[in-house]
Amino acid sequence: MNRLLQIIFGLGDTPLTSGGRWRLEWGAVPSGDRALLWIVAIGVAAVGIWWLYRIEAGSQRPRVRLLLGAVRLAVLGAVAVMLLEPILIFSHVEREQSNMIVLLDNSRSMGLRDAWQAQSAGQALADALRLPDGVRDLRKLTRLEQAQRLLDRGLLKELDSNGDRLVHIHPFADRLMEPLENEPKTSDAAAPAKPPLTTDGQSTAIGSAVRQAVLAYRGKPIAGILLITDGQSNVGESAVEAARFAAEERIPFVALGAGTEEGPRNVAIKNIETSPVVFERDHNNVTVLVESSGMPETPATVVFEKRRLGEQQWQEVGREDITLRRDGRLQSASFHYAEEQPGKIELRAKVLDVGPELTQDDNVRVSEVNVVRQKLRVLLIAGSTFPEIQFLRNTLLRDKTMELSTWLQAADNTYEHPGSVPIRRLPSTQDEMNQLDCVILYDPDPEKWPENFPDLLKKFVVQAGGGLIYVAGEMQTLHSFERQAEPGMNWLSLLPVVREPGLFQTEVMMKLSAQTPWSLDATTDGRRDPIFTFAEDPDENQRILETLPGMYWHFPVSRAKPGATILAQHGDPRMRNEYGPDVLLATHLAGPGRTFFVGFDSTYRWRYLDDKYYDGFWTRMIDRAGRNKQLGGNYPFRLALDWPNPHPGTKVTLTARFNDPSDVDPALTTMTGEVEHGDEPPVPLTLMPGKTPGTFESSLTFTQSGPHVIRVWPGESREEQSAKAATLTVDVELPNLEFESPTLDRGRLDAMAVAAHGVAAPLAQGSEAVKTFQIGRIDHVYEQRKEIWNSPVFFGSIFLLLCAEWILRKRFRLI
Repeated sequence: MNRLLQIIFGLGDTPLTSGGRWRLEWGAVPSGDRALLWIVAIGVAAVGIWWLYRIEAGSQRPRVRLLLGAVRLAVLGAVAVMLLEPILIFSHVEREQSNMIVLLDNSRSMGLRDAWQAQSAGQALADALRLPDGVRDLRKLTRLEQAQRLLDRGLLKELDSNGDRLVHIHPFADRLMEPLENEPKTSDAAAPAKPPLTTDGQSTAIGSAVRQAVLAYRGKPIAGILLITDGQSNVGESAVEAARFAAEERIPFVALGAGTEEGPRNVAIKNIETSPVVFERDHNNVTVLVESSGMPETPATVVFEKRRLGEQQWQEVGREDITLRRDGRLQSASFHYAEEQPGKIELRAKVLDVGPELTQDDNVRVSEVNVVRQKLRVLLIAGSTFPEIQFLRNTLLRDKTMELSTWLQAADNTYEHPGSVPIRRLPSTQDEMNQLDCVILYDPDPEKWPENFPDLLKKFVVQAGGGLIYVAGEMQTLHSFERQAEPGMNWLSLLPVVREPGLFQTEVMMKLSAQTPWSLDATTDGRRDPIFTFAEDPDENQRILETLPGMYWHFPVSRAKPGATILAQHGDPRMRNEYGPDVLLATHLAGPGRTFFVGFDSTYRWRYLDDKYYDGFWTRMIDRAGRNKQLGGNYPFRLALDWPNPHPGTKVTLTARFNDPSDVDPALTTMTGEVEHGDEPPVPLTLMPGKTPGTFESSLTFTQSGPHVIRVWPGESREEQSAKAATLTVDVELPNLEFESPTLDRGRLDAMAVAAHGVAAPLAQGSEAVKTFQIGRIDHVYEQRKEIWNSPVFFGSIFLLLCAEWILRKRFRLI
């Protein structure tokens, strides 16, 4: 039957379902004057037909004329109906699921764990999440995990509304992400939605996420927007403006706040306070500083451990129980330790048994300490015997602050080399060499050294920070400097002076100068240097310097190296060159090691004035030369930034601060450095003297994030390519907006709710808040319009009526 109707009315594939409705409309119904003309035309047509058949069929009975007129009028009526454009409208109603948009914040702040100091609020949320141990379990969950559990424990089912809504869970941080793949697509709301447990977003844009969600679902029925967040919005559009935009689109809005207004809980080891250099077998104090927040009256345990550098196992030294505070003030735990052997050790402090917190990365801190000997270990190597050697050896043997080993190269194999630590050979390995603190070379003969000794000596200074004192002599020094270009003589480059090839001084001049003693002319820098401090009173010290017995012989050099400090010059005005008076005593840093050049060999004559002047001079010079090695082979300065963890684009100041300002060579006017990042070429740095004594500074800006290594050498350039640099590792971090204020911003959520005419509530009240969503399925009326003026029923009717009229006229002999 339906098929027959479709054919008669020319409906094609238009469905004629029993559940649908239909109605007839006219597409060209006249109105106004046109309607009046239609009425007049119909009347005229009726009268015309009546008049026509009265004339043509006047001889017929009235019933025949009426029948013929009715047929003709029916034809005209059918044509009139076609002209009115009849339209059949078929309609049916379909119910469509509305879309529930869940915006789930998965920025880094949602990965925090809160302290839940308000026990009642915490218990309410724990009950809503069905946690068996209440607040204790709640503190173990991150904000995102709490939101996930709330969705899984019934909130998704309520949002689904028995299948009347499609729930779309969109994670967001700085932008809206695609909906989760496992969101419920049917009425089966029991299928849990599992948001990603990773919180990778570096920033949060709540406003942008809301607007993007509205635009993404525009044109679709929206039941509402459910926002689950801690309210921290640090980038993008204003969250309140986005909420107002949702209100203009007439979209219901509910915001659930995750977290607490007090913020997360955390404990951190802020510092391990102890001396960076300690002596063996000493009892050393250590103070561990602990900072805590969000942990009121929480017990914790601080454990202190140590190990030698390179070992795997940590040795526990002690532990102390403390009670954490909520106000963030530092607390301390004190420990003591001693180390029997010299070397580098690591100290580690860690805090235990504090439960869940913001991060555990700062619960451990490691510090490095150098354990040094009580005495300096000194090796004196002499090429031959000389009064200077005899007196110097005896002086050092009497000194209880030193352990002396001596080696006389001119002695035979049966000679017992004297010393508090006698030796039978020179060091042959780097480990043996590095056991020393200072090496004194008196006019040595390099031909009698072991083959690898020059390399050992060089690494001892520029890498291990050992001290080197070179005393020129009349036997071997000139020959050594004449061969300084040979590979085996490169150790001479460690000295603070330069003897250029072709330096010429006549024998006559040397002999004339040596006929009478000439005093040592201490420079201004020399008079301030500790090695020339013979008395506390400056005037008395100057008097002693002027009365020191003079010298006869010296070894001339061209000049001091750039950055080296000249401590004394020759007092004879004839003993000079184009660079100035001959340098007799100079010092500088070669890598982290300090070296001295002594250009004369008659300091023993000072004993005629007083033994203490001679002994003190050498003791102080050896102490200064070997001090860096004793302190672990480090430079006598430390590097620091005014911002330890800068952000890219931040201008910071790098400072090299000498431990003792008196260690700064007065001639040291610049320091050279470089900054290295990854595989990129190092960027050079120049450090200039700072505002305070003993400091050098340089400004720099990091352009990239990640670890950077800063290296610094004293002087205008590296003394040696193999010199160990003073280093500082800097971790350049991107700004972490998420942790700047990691609390629940309830004020922002309330403002959004007001702007959107919605609701803001804590997570614990999520079940009640979502009841404000009233939109479920949406009724959609679908209509199909079919014009039937050209359908077969009309053409067929006209044709049949015309045929019927022709037959009737034929029957009644009208044609």
